[in-house]
Amino acid sequence: MDTHTLVVMNVLLYVLYASVVLVNSRITGLSRGTRWFAGANLVRGSALLMMAAGASLPGLSGSVAAVGYLASVAGLMMLHFSFTELLERAPLLRMLQYALLAAMGIGTVYLLFRPSPYPAGMLLMCAVEAVQIAATASAVFLFSGGEVGMAAWLTGASLSVYAALLVMRVVVVLWFSTPGYPVVTTGMTRVWLEGTLVTNSAITFGFMFLSAAKQRVELLWHAQVDELTGLLNRWALTRIALRELSRCSRTKGLIAMVMMDLDGLKGLNDSMGHGCGDAVLQAVAKVLQETVREQDSVARIGGDEFCILLPDTGLAEATSAAERMRSQIDALVLSYHGEEVRARASLGVASSADCGLSLQCLMDTSDEALYRAKRGGKNRVIAAESVDASEEPA
Repeated sequence: MDTHTLVVMNVLLYVLYASVVLVNSRITGLSRGTRWFAGANLVRGSALLMMAAGASLPGLSGSVAAVGYLASVAGLMMLHFSFTELLERAPLLRMLQYALLAAMGIGTVYLLFRPSPYPAGMLLMCAVEAVQIAATASAVFLFSGGEVGMAAWLTGASLSVYAALLVMRVVVVLWFSTPGYPVVTTGMTRVWLEGTLVTNSAITFGFMFLSAAKQRVELLWHAQVDELTGLLNRWALTRIALRELSRCSRTKGLIAMVMMDLDGLKGLNDSMGHGCGDAVLQAVAKVLQETVREQDSVARIGGDEFCILLPDTGLAEATSAAERMRSQIDALVLSYHGEEVRARASLGVASSADCGLSLQCLMDTSDEALYRAKRGGKNRVIAAESVDASEEPA
């Protein structure tokens, strides 16, 4: 396959990649970064056409090729932006990309006014693009997240191979003064065009694969998280609790559960509106997240009801932790529309030492202790094993 055919195939595929990504975006709703990606392919395709046309326009070859070099660098900058937007890292290495584009622009203008027999424009373009692609690959490898590992590695590897091809072009251009340069550069151009066909296909597939993987992670996150507070929901807590109970069964460890209910939230909603109640729930959720340990799990399982799972924790330690939560919530003061709002909470604690490794028993027992705390005056902590008949209200 000759060079001209390879150029035409690459340009057609650039247009195809842009179209496929845009159509895929409309069908799946995966829009993050797609406009940058489609634009990058169209600009890079145009740049390749200009560089190829420069070789067949003797009077304008230098200026047309120079504009093509600049457009190619701009296209790779857009490609970088597409991945950083997809990964929600929009500011990441932007200044580097702008600096590289500026360097390419300055170099292009200089070469237009001071032409050189040496292929300085090609050398500058390949060197700049190698850095651009390496930066994009680094962003994909470092910031994709472990949940999308396969998609990230495929995309990052494709970008790395493309960067390697550009480095090879830089090395070949540096041989300009050697006798065999024309043959070597012709061969390298063919290798680069053929490699571009493969790597750009892989990069496009990788972009869509990474988009789908990111969406899957986000959907899973939304399925597990309470949207108002950012805490786990009942379904997610149940999954975690069953896993922890299974682990405790193997290790003979203990696990504790705290049920918590806010005192008087309904009256607050009735008197000040649900916006105030939502603000209280969000503030309490933040307090709980800051109070518990890293290995603990906090969930909102009802309107104003929370559940905290404490692995490797006995009843006494869990009761102390619950008292810290109650104390922190008791000290919480919010300002809502100029009015001071306070929160109170009742908590019930249960341990697997008394309930066994049964999730339902843990929930029922801690829930029973919670309602004893409610009936006993509210704003207090009751541990299940400490409850006896003397604590019943008269």
